Amino acid sequence: MQLQSVVPPLTRSGWRAKSGWIVLPAILVLALLVRLAGLRFGLPALNDPDELMFEMGSVRMLRSASLNPGWFGHPATTTMYLLSAINAGVYLFGHALGWFANPQAFLGAIYADPSWFIAPGRFAMALFGVWCVALTYRLGKALFDPASGLAAAALLALDPVHVGYSQVIRSDIMASAFMLLALLAAVRIRNDGRWRDVVLAGIWVAAAAATKWPFAAVGLGVVGACLLRMANPRRAEALRAARKIAVFSAVTLAALVIISPYLVLDYATALKDVQGESQTNHVGANGGAPLWNALWYVRVPLASAFGYVGLALAAGGIGLAARRRPVAAILFPVMLALFTITIFQHLIWVRWILPLVPLLSVLAGFAAVRLVRALSTRFTAPVPALGAALAAIVLVPLAMGVRANATERNHDTRQIATRWAERHIPPGSTIIIEHFGFDLMSRPWNYLFPLVDAGCVDARALLGGKVEYGKIQALRGGHHNVDYGTLYPARRGTCRADYAILSQYDRYAAEASLFPAEMASYKELLSRSTLITTIRPQRGISGGPQSRFGRIERLIPDGTGPLRSLPVVPAASAAM
Repeated sequence: MQLQSVVPPLTRSGWRAKSGWIVLPAILVLALLVRLAGLRFGLPALNDPDELMFEMGSVRMLRSASLNPGWFGHPATTTMYLLSAINAGVYLFGHALGWFANPQAFLGAIYADPSWFIAPGRFAMALFGVWCVALTYRLGKALFDPASGLAAAALLALDPVHVGYSQVIRSDIMASAFMLLALLAAVRIRNDGRWRDVVLAGIWVAAAAATKWPFAAVGLGVVGACLLRMANPRRAEALRAARKIAVFSAVTLAALVIISPYLVLDYATALKDVQGESQTNHVGANGGAPLWNALWYVRVPLASAFGYVGLALAAGGIGLAARRRPVAAILFPVMLALFTITIFQHLIWVRWILPLVPLLSVLAGFAAVRLVRALSTRFTAPVPALGAALAAIVLVPLAMGVRANATERNHDTRQIATRWAERHIPPGSTIIIEHFGFDLMSRPWNYLFPLVDAGCVDARALLGGKVEYGKIQALRGGHHNVDYGTLYPARRGTCRADYAILSQYDRYAAEASLFPAEMASYKELLSRSTLITTIRPQRGISGGPQSRFGRIERLIPDGTGPLRSLPVVPAASAAM
C-alpha cells in the first residue's frame, strides 16, 4: 500500500489550518515571556507611584472588610477587586506556610516591602496583556481571516507600549481585554443576532467602563452591530434589532451597578474623584490644541508602538477595510470616539492610546496579509517567505524597542541613586526624598517625605504607622504630584535635612512658566544647597527621571544665592 493512499496530501488550506495551531501558541508564549521579563523592576522601590494607589485601594477593602474601594477616579473598581482577591490569596498562602501569623503581620510585611503585593499584581496584569493578544487574534479572525488575526496578534505581542503597560498595575490593560470581548460579542450580534450575545456585550461594556471610563465608547460598536441588522429589509428583523439596542443599554447600566455598586452607594465620593481627574495641567504631560495633540500621539506613542512601517500598515488597513460594513459600523466608531476623547483632553499621556493599539493591530495585520498576497501574485514568490520577510521588517525593530525599554526599567536612575548614596552619604544623615524609595528604608539614614500641607514627614514613621491611603490623599490637598515643589511654603521649616534627592525638579524646570510656585520652592531649596551630582537617564541603558543630589548647607531659608553646579554624571558612570 502506498503512503499517499493512507495519508492525504497536505493541501494549502490544510497547511494554513495546521500552521495556525502552531503559530498562535508560539505568539502567546512569546507575549508571555516578554511581559514577564524583568517584572520585578525597581522593587522594593515603586517607580510608578500609581501602582501604590491601586494597591492601597485593595488593602483598604481588606482592612475594612468592605467592597467599597473608596476611590473611583478611573473608576478602576474591577482592578482593585482583582487585587484584593490576589492579596487575600497571597496572605492565605503565606499564612499556610507560616510566613504571616495573622493579617496584621501581612499588613506589616507589605508596608515594609511592597513587593509582597506589587509583584503578584504585576503578574496578573501581564496575564491580562497576553489575554489581549489572544483576543486580538480572535477579533482579526472574526473580521477578516485567521492569517490577519495571527499577524495582528504578533504585532501586539511585541508592541513596546503594550508590553510596558502590561508590566505595571494599572486599569488600562484590563479594560482593553473587556473592550475586545465586547467587540467580539458585537461581531457575533451582527452575524447571528443571538440574544445571548446582546447580554454578554452589555456585561463586557459595563466591565470595561467600570475599569476605565473612556472604554465605555466600545458600546458604539455594539450599537453599530445592531444597526447593521436593522438595515434588514424585513420589518420584523429591524424591530428585533431595535429591541436589542434597548436591551443592551439596560443590561449595560444594570451590570455597571452590579460590578461597581459603590458608584451609586457612595456617589458623592465617586463624583468628587471623577471631578478630581479633570486636570488642566500636569507636570510633564501638558498638551495643546486637539490637532497638536493628535500629531503628538501619532509621532510619539503610536510610532513607538508600531514603528513607522507598522503605522503605514495600520493606515493602509483603515483604507482597505473602510468599505467593509462590519468594520465601518463596529470598529471605526469605537476608534473615532476613543481618539476624539483623547485628543480633546488638556493632558497627553502615552497610556491613553492603549485602547487603540489592539484595534490598529487588527487593521495592520489585515493590510500586511493583503500586501503579502499581492506581492506573491505579482512576483510569483512563495507567501511564507514574503510573510517572514515582512514580519522581520516590522517586528525586529519592535523587539529591539521592547528590549531597550526593559533595560531602562531595570536600570532606573532612582535605584542608581540609592547605590550612589550608599557610597557617598554618611550613616545617620537625614535625606529628603521625593519618590517611593522603599529600597532606601533598609539603609542607615533618616528620611523626610514632602507631603504638601503636612510638611516634610518622617517616612519611616509614616510606614510604621500603616497610614491608609485615604489619609495621604487628604493631606495632598488636591495635588496630583507629591514632591518638594508642591510643599506649602509655610511648612518648609519641617524639612530640616542634610541632603536632598530631587527626582522631580527637572520636570518642573522644563515647564517653568506653567509651574511658577513649584519652581520657587525648588529654587529656594537649591539656593541654600550644593549640587553634588546629577544622574540622568540614557536611552537603551537607563531610564527614569533625572535625579539630583544636593547637600543642604543652611537649614533656615536666608538667601537666594546661586546654585553651585558640578558636571552631570551619566547614569552608567554613576552606577560604577
